[in-house]
Amino acid sequence: MILYKTIALKFGHHLENEKPVDMCGPDTKWVSSEEIRQHWQRVLSDLSSARIYLLDHNAANYLDSLRMDVQGMPWEDRPESDIQGYVRDVELPRDLIWIEYDDRNLWEDRCARGITTLDEEDLSNRHQRGFLFDNRSYDKLSVRLFSAVTDTIFFDAPFVLEISKSPDGRPDFSGVSWQPQRVVLAGLMRAGLLPNEASLREHFEEHKGHLTYEMVICFMLFAALAAREDDLMSQEVASLSTSQAKTARKFGKAWMTEVLKSHVTIRIGSAGERHLTEQRARLRFEQAQTAIRATPTEHWVAEHERRYSNGKVVRVRAHKRGQPASRDVPTRVVGPRMNG
Repeated sequence: MILYKTIALKFGHHLENEKPVDMCGPDTKWVSSEEIRQHWQRVLSDLSSARIYLLDHNAANYLDSLRMDVQGMPWEDRPESDIQGYVRDVELPRDLIWIEYDDRNLWEDRCARGITTLDEEDLSNRHQRGFLFDNRSYDKLSVRLFSAVTDTIFFDAPFVLEISKSPDGRPDFSGVSWQPQRVVLAGLMRAGLLPNEASLREHFEEHKGHLTYEMVICFMLFAALAAREDDLMSQEVASLSTSQAKTARKFGKAWMTEVLKSHVTIRIGSAGERHLTEQRARLRFEQAQTAIRATPTEHWVAEHERRYSNGKVVRVRAHKRGQPASRDVPTRVVGPRMNG
């Protein structure tokens, strides 16, 4: 099941059939049933107005590899200003945007690229993940993260990341805040998932880490779409089949046809495929080099003097050393760059 469809169907059903009860919120104040209904309605309204992008696993893997070129590998100590500067220059294509991908497939690809290692149990806990970007406010950009648990169950966004904007409308990472969603947190508390304050803090830190690290993939998508190159291909698809839309209208479920209109499926094109092919070949080459302790790749050594401890000086002519580069390693293919 597509996550954004799961959310729309669940909240739409709740609005039609459920009578929520008041709950105690994280601030010990009560969350009223009307607040809960308003929350469901806001999420549905945002999804109905958002441009929906669904990344297949190759597209997510490709965009993630582009992110590594800017942000660096997890073990590299690059300053955060590198990726923040990149993100600042990326234009969002719409004010409301939903981006979704399969988190399990992405982490399997990361393991294959040598970025990390995860066992089967860790991978089994990962499912669809969706980001909702709200750029309607003149002074802030808001980002929410939703995570699927199964095909029919998901975690609503417990915290909203708010990034202030500079006078030119660009994100200003010196002004970042997190807004707790009382309705969502009250529901988690009522379900026994946040039994105490310590568990709430732990939940916040985990959610914060997931959102801030993974949302960069979305900015890579925005940059790639703006570049209009052949690294990505997009196709708009109706979210409901003809029979599903007919049934929804028959039973008066207008919200289904209003929210579940269409989505854009993103796949990699020829340039993206070349990039991933080069990446896999280079990884195999580097692993082979490490395994056999091969001599350096062939390169020129400039003319220089070699001085010995007995005072002898020998001038060494310019020469080549090392082994010729393997023909099996293709020339590096880079992703789209921002203009200017």
